[in-house]
Amino acid sequence: MNLSEPILQYATQQPNKVALSDGHESRTYSALVRRMKQIAQGLHQNGLDQDKIAIISTNRIEFVEVFLGAIYAGCVPIPMDPKWSAKEINTIVEQCQPKMIFTENAFAKNIFLQDREIPFITFSTENAGSYDKWVAPLMPESEMETNELLFIGFTSGTTGTPKGYLRTHVSWMNSFEATSEAFQLNNMEHVLAPGPFVHSLSLFAIMQSLYRGATFHISKDFNAKNVLQLCKQIPDMIVFVVPTMIESLMKEVISPETQIQALISSGGKWTEASKNKCKEVFDSAKLYEFYGSSEASYISYLDIKEENRPNSVGRPFQSVEVSIRDEQFQEVATGSIGQLYIRSDMIFKGYYQLPEKTKAAFRDGWLIIGDFIYMDQDGYLHMAGRSNNMMVTGGLNVFPEEVESVLQQIPEIEEVMVLGVSDIYWGEQVTAIVKWKGQQRLSTEDIKTYCRKHLAGYKAPKQIITVDQFIYTSSGKIARQVMKDYTKRVMI
Repeated sequence: MNLSEPILQYATQQPNKVALSDGHESRTYSALVRRMKQIAQGLHQNGLDQDKIAIISTNRIEFVEVFLGAIYAGCVPIPMDPKWSAKEINTIVEQCQPKMIFTENAFAKNIFLQDREIPFITFSTENAGSYDKWVAPLMPESEMETNELLFIGFTSGTTGTPKGYLRTHVSWMNSFEATSEAFQLNNMEHVLAPGPFVHSLSLFAIMQSLYRGATFHISKDFNAKNVLQLCKQIPDMIVFVVPTMIESLMKEVISPETQIQALISSGGKWTEASKNKCKEVFDSAKLYEFYGSSEASYISYLDIKEENRPNSVGRPFQSVEVSIRDEQFQEVATGSIGQLYIRSDMIFKGYYQLPEKTKAAFRDGWLIIGDFIYMDQDGYLHMAGRSNNMMVTGGLNVFPEEVESVLQQIPEIEEVMVLGVSDIYWGEQVTAIVKWKGQQRLSTEDIKTYCRKHLAGYKAPKQIITVDQFIYTSSGKIARQVMKDYTKRVMI
């Protein structure tokens, strides 16, 4: 199976329908398929056969063309984050050894090749680039080649160095089917995902849009006013976002001008206060939150308007088997916290060139998610915390996510991250990094008093660090490791 097959069919069935639009130029399905075949032909002429192709680019039509052209040729595209440092980019290039690199002029200067030559194709910016000249003479004669792998992606690196994960065609096509069934997206005509294409949420949205024969609208970067304006011009839009984007949209929206069909959120914790406000602001839209990962695809989902389940990450998708187990790999009772394991036909193939980490990610055929979860009597999952974030204070386990969910209810707090700071007495001291909404600051004792109404006393923060701004990954999540390093520096 090949993800490009339905796109070929749409080029025949609806050749003049717009597949991609960035507001300035567009590609119909027939034009997109022609360009896809031209790129495949160019790769073959350069001797590439099931080789790796790097793409280092911002959001643009050419990104999608190259991605599709590579998979049509049987090659494996590797989207790389242009916001990475030059060191990170070169580390990944050396690790993956791509045979060709497609990039923008601004990023080409950050790539330093060691003892080898790789052809560079640069996207045109103000008529300075080789891409159009490279593609134009090519004839779209290539036949579709097969490759089990769809692409190699990289985790967002919220807690450390990004890892390459291997995705297959079949796993993503199964994920498309799961999405359509769960979110009831029967009228998928216009899709928008204003996050970076290099991250799986937006890349998945693009491919699902094309897989369904819809029009995908490209945003160069996220701008709440521009997103709302586009949704006003094109009613019934399906929008894939992260919670931080939803907050920005709600600050800018002028109801009832924007008629959005569905807002689908993932990639971070969506607070209950934000959900309740969103139900009022986007009262006519479907609102969904899903829980998943780059390795697992979809795990569970929640219909925000139809299911009143505070602090739940929803019910498992129909095709996902869930098991919650203790340290002895025994299933825990309903309502008890354990580590989450899943089985589905949507999970990844493994980590690139990391056989030990791949082996460690599975146990007896189950994918280890790395999250601690409990399931209620009605089959809804509730997050306790991530295993790699867990703190041990006074010999007791504390999940920062649990404490954060309580602190987020305090009106004076705009954003918060909880972590453990090394302490001689406690082992780790529960610490909260806080961005305040206004001028009012609560004392540590005020915070402790509030927390003790909802949490065991040992889980309450023992110190507060105030920041003006959090640092985020390019996928919109708090960069936890960067913030931890910052905390260590300010406490020295």
